[in-house]
Amino acid sequence: MSATVTTPLSHICLIEDHQDYRRVLQQAINSSAHLKCLHAYSSIEAFLEGTTPDGSVDVVLLDLGLPGMHGVEGIKLIQERFPRAKILVLTVYDHKPVVLQALAAGAGGYLLKADRLETIIKGIDDALQGGAPLNSHIARMILTTFNAVRPVMPEIDLTDRERETLGLLAKGMIKKEIAEKLGVSYHTVDTHVRNIYIKLKVHNLSGAVTRAIQLGLT
Repeated sequence: MSATVTTPLSHICLIEDHQDYRRVLQQAINSSAHLKCLHAYSSIEAFLEGTTPDGSVDVVLLDLGLPGMHGVEGIKLIQERFPRAKILVLTVYDHKPVVLQALAAGAGGYLLKADRLETIIKGIDDALQGGAPLNSHIARMILTTFNAVRPVMPEIDLTDRERETLGLLAKGMIKKEIAEKLGVSYHTVDTHVRNIYIKLKVHNLSGAVTRAIQLGLT
């Protein structure tokens, strides 16, 4: 008889002040066979009081318009508490300054509450696989921002393929999906991503997106 393979649970933390939406979202997460949401809080302050650094958290779903401390301000504190956790913004705010502030602060994805629950769960899964899930409207906004400015430091410019790779990453695609779309190997995509990080002097996708916007790279 073959041994049964058990998929390890990924632990999700939810910071959302709307009680009904928090309950619905928590139930949706817990209905997944490989996700578990035991921790749900109404504010950054409640999150800090209710968690300890030795806890296990893989993804934090974060609203921005919270009572007390604003979500963008809380991103750094969440990172300090759980440095390995992915932070996904889940909010109603789709204004460019707020989006860019959240990404610059270290958010690894940006989803909207208008998204279907299935889309949000997929976003969590994408983040766990190394992706950076973005609502389609947010992704278009970022790419439009890329195209709206001229390069101000062309010596740090990316190659056409690196720009294409960064654009697909900004749409929330993971490396494997990008490799399939571009018809290249996973190793090639991984090399492009590492080159992007080196050229932009960043360590993650949110940093790359923010840095590219600051430099005016398309």
